[in-house]
Amino acid sequence: MDQALGVLQDVQHQYSAHIPPLHLYRRRMMTFWESLSALGDSRALFPLATVLALFLPASHRRLLWRWATAIIVVAATTLASKIAFMGWGFGLEHLDFTGISGHAAMSSVLYPVTLWLLASGRSRHLRAWAVAGAGLAVAIGYSRLPLRAHSPSEIIIGLSLGLAASAWVLRHGQTLGNILAVHGRAALLTIAAAMTTPILLADLHTHDLVKAAAKTLSGRTQAFERQNLRGNSSPDRSHH
Repeated sequence: MDQALGVLQDVQHQYSAHIPPLHLYRRRMMTFWESLSALGDSRALFPLATVLALFLPASHRRLLWRWATAIIVVAATTLASKIAFMGWGFGLEHLDFTGISGHAAMSSVLYPVTLWLLASGRSRHLRAWAVAGAGLAVAIGYSRLPLRAHSPSEIIIGLSLGLAASAWVLRHGQTLGNILAVHGRAALLTIAAAMTTPILLADLHTHDLVKAAAKTLSGRTQAFERQNLRGNSSPDRSHH
């Protein structure tokens, strides 16, 4: 009996030794969410789209203009929603909405079209590549929840806006599916630009720039924060 109990204890000890502590698991998960969220950083997305656009052939010029229009509209709408809240407190308390998630909106207007273009002329399943890009955008949007960067409403609205824009861009792209849109070297350069630009601009934080713009436009010394929405309070205002 004692021998059997000793064997059982040894097995339990060996099993527990392979289970990482809870805090280590949480740290690894946070690292995962941060890495996934980094794929939606505007410092990576805008260079990716810019370099990719430079190498598109003339046959894709109309699609390129539609994509550029969609990016500008989505970016401007997202920026306006953030400035409206930070500068004047325009938000929706019952939805915990303080502005559209930029990661969700920009990822969903860029990745579906990007993967579609990279697969154009190489694969017959372009719709599947666009759906994969949409799935990546959804994952990036979701990563903002455990990081406590956005509320569900801000992410859902961002994804809805960006995915609708991507669908509009690709709506008439079927005729271009058999044409090679991006050559191998251009694809590698596009990926390199997306990976290196955030490193080169490590000190540039777009959230701080948006906050500074909101304070300048509204004349406030302090921008509205989420706790102001929940507490119905207002930061001090400075008149110029």
